Amino acid sequence: MTGITNEYQQPVGNSLPDWKPCPRPERITLQGRYCHLEPLSRIHTDDLWAAWSTAKDSRGWTYLSIGPFSGQQQFSEFIETAAQSNDPLHYAVVDNSGKAVGTLSLMRIDPANGVVEVGFVMYTPLLQRTVQATEAHYLLMKYAFELGYRRYEWKCDSLNGPSRHAAIRLGFRYEGLFRQAVVYKQRTRDTAWFSILDSEWPQIKLAFETWLSAENMPEGVQQQGLTQIRESLKGSIPAKNRTVVQVRALEANDRAAWLPLWQGYLTFYNSQLREDITELTWQRMLDASEPMFALGAFDEQGKMLGFTHMVYHRGTWSAEDHCYLEDLFTAALSRGKGVGRALIEGVYQHAQSKGCGRVYWHTHETNAAGQALYDKMADKPGFIQYRKDLK
Repeated sequence: MTGITNEYQQPVGNSLPDWKPCPRPERITLQGRYCHLEPLSRIHTDDLWAAWSTAKDSRGWTYLSIGPFSGQQQFSEFIETAAQSNDPLHYAVVDNSGKAVGTLSLMRIDPANGVVEVGFVMYTPLLQRTVQATEAHYLLMKYAFELGYRRYEWKCDSLNGPSRHAAIRLGFRYEGLFRQAVVYKQRTRDTAWFSILDSEWPQIKLAFETWLSAENMPEGVQQQGLTQIRESLKGSIPAKNRTVVQVRALEANDRAAWLPLWQGYLTFYNSQLREDITELTWQRMLDASEPMFALGAFDEQGKMLGFTHMVYHRGTWSAEDHCYLEDLFTAALSRGKGVGRALIEGVYQHAQSKGCGRVYWHTHETNAAGQALYDKMADKPGFIQYRKDLK
């Protein structure tokens, strides 16, 4: 949730008063260090057919809507048709020897909303699992974001494990499953959705550039993996946005500062609680015999900027207790300044001191800003919460 409401107190999305439709991608060459992308044309046919002919079998076509082809003539006809298409807009991946070794495309191009998808990824055996394979994706998504697109999508058959793995490795976030979304090759397909947003791109871009650098790729062999580099970049906050934060356990005399933040938290989720429940929650968090604890984040002047509440409990899969981070809230004017991160790190330290083996939490699917932080600090295991109120 954005925390923004309209005149009817209904939650609404962030305003984009200066938004303008994006230009459509064009048939241009995108130059990289290890390969480049060229607009697909008939001149690439022979190279691509030769590259596909190195495959031992037809498994590379299983999850594509086209192929395998009966021969070069049928393949040539496909290339001819694809080369004339504006959506999908196909590009050939050309290595530094000048040979085309694969193709990929921008498709479902939506300039009005700033959304585009990478698709028809047809990597031949000569391209698969190479530096060029990764750089080709980097070049295409870089081009899309430089055009101003806000959202870059990846979709695949949910059973296509290599494609799902590739999306995560490249920095995409898994968004969910569209059941029975497609019928192809006389099969039903559940479609897995992934995306990268423009707000996430700068860090992902830096990871790509670091991975592709000569320092990381002496003689074309990586020293650090792309995922490892991206993980190492998480947590870097620009100095101008950083607030000096002290995180400590809440005490009885913090109640007056905690209460308005607690009410703001309930309002954020359109919820209300009776005063006696609020008082009971506060007392439990201060009671040393209870498994509930509260931490607060304070600035240099001692002003409370946010809080987090956690509950410790046993589990059936481990000897150690688990820590459930139940509530987390940052004052509106303090968001984006590292307060939420500091609170979560405080929970990690608190849980470690208690000998816990895991910290976990939930958030609402619409809390995009929160998820942008949480994705940098924890894993998303894919489990869905079910709930039944008994009163």
